[in-house]
Amino acid sequence: MRISEKTKKLESKNSEDGIVLVIVIIIVAILTILVADLIYFTQIDREISGNTIDEVKARYIAKSGVHVAAGTLKGQPLEDLNEIASTLATDSDHSTGFWAINVPFFPVGDGSVSVTVVDERAKVNLNALVNPSTNSVDQQVLAEIKELFRFLEVDESKSERFIASLTNWIDSPIKGAQNDQDSSGANSGFYTSQKNPYTIKDGKLDSVQEIRLIDGMDEEFFNKIKDYVTVYPRDKKINFSTAPKVVIMAAVKASNVPAIEGQGNADSEEISDDIAEQIADEIIAAREDQPVIDQKKAREVASEIGSTAEISAGLVGVTLHSGYSDMFSVKAVGSLGESNPTKRIIEAILMKTNENNENKVNIISWKEL
Repeated sequence: MRISEKTKKLESKNSEDGIVLVIVIIIVAILTILVADLIYFTQIDREISGNTIDEVKARYIAKSGVHVAAGTLKGQPLEDLNEIASTLATDSDHSTGFWAINVPFFPVGDGSVSVTVVDERAKVNLNALVNPSTNSVDQQVLAEIKELFRFLEVDESKSERFIASLTNWIDSPIKGAQNDQDSSGANSGFYTSQKNPYTIKDGKLDSVQEIRLIDGMDEEFFNKIKDYVTVYPRDKKINFSTAPKVVIMAAVKASNVPAIEGQGNADSEEISDDIAEQIADEIIAAREDQPVIDQKKAREVASEIGSTAEISAGLVGVTLHSGYSDMFSVKAVGSLGESNPTKRIIEAILMKTNENNENKVNIISWKEL
């Protein structure tokens, strides 16, 4: 009996010890998993923190590029920086003469920045199509837009539909003036009847990207014209000091078109593409020796090419008088790291003004990508 009781006690004790051992092993396993997870997530958090720090650094590097461009433009006109000017690289021959400041690499701290500055007055201003006070369509700007799209080889039916819809998009409900005035374009009812409805702008465009909302515009169309149109200048004047050949040609073609319908000489002959191209080529060639092409110089060049007295007079309405611009777009790319760099992009619009004989540069648009 005694041996049996002792045996039972020993078996019971061994059983309890075995259970304790199993529990200990389970606890150790759980702790091991928790520690491994803790190490893993600590490492992930460290990488995330590192990436966040790199993103912040890259952002400030890009930001510094914008401010350096602003400071440079404040101290010196962009048109005078001809030593570092370059033609924008695009896949199209239409970029010929498209003047820009392009700094592809500049070291900043542990990283680098690339900066591109483009004169927004080197483009055709879409907002100038409709007078915001009267809702009247500027026939000269209308002609510029039509000719520009033709030179850029936009499908004619797409071009006509978009221009009509653009007119309705930017005209406004002014008392005594017609709103949605072009019946061949989309009106307010068209947009509200869409599957995903939205309202017509009835006012000026805020960005070039906004035209993607206008009926008649598609991706192919947009990619063809986006580098040659703008919405930022206050008027329609184009800077021949920096404009590409295709924009100069469009402006020359429109120069003998009166801004107000019904005015001017109705018998004026249309300016041929050959004459417009000759004038554009001569102006771009003249920029090699004289970087600033003011209105006077542009008219002199036009007068030298055949019988172009009418063109010379018409250029007063389309060319920037001084040859010095006041509106610029800046794209700055901040980069940090070598093998797999962290990048941040900032796109800004700068406006240069002169107040009390002091140059100022204001940032009127800022977008971080």
